[in-house]
Amino acid sequence: MNLLLRPLEHQSDPVWSVIILTFLAAALAFGYIVYILREAFAELENGRTDTTKQEELLQLPSDGDQSCP
Repeated sequence: MNLLLRPLEHQSDPVWSVIILTFLAAALAFGYIVYILREAFAELENGRTDTTKQEELLQLPSDGDQSCP
């Protein structure tokens, strides 16, 4: 714990806690981006071939002789 919380001896020494937290934040952001892209591509794959039940219900019959009230 002394390594992360001790004061700097020289002004040019790196602050390792900040460097470690920066790498952790970048890794988490990369993980979220991968997750979002994976979900988006899965949604594209599932949505190409199937019509959902809601889309089937929204389609109107094509009776040309009858007028809508």
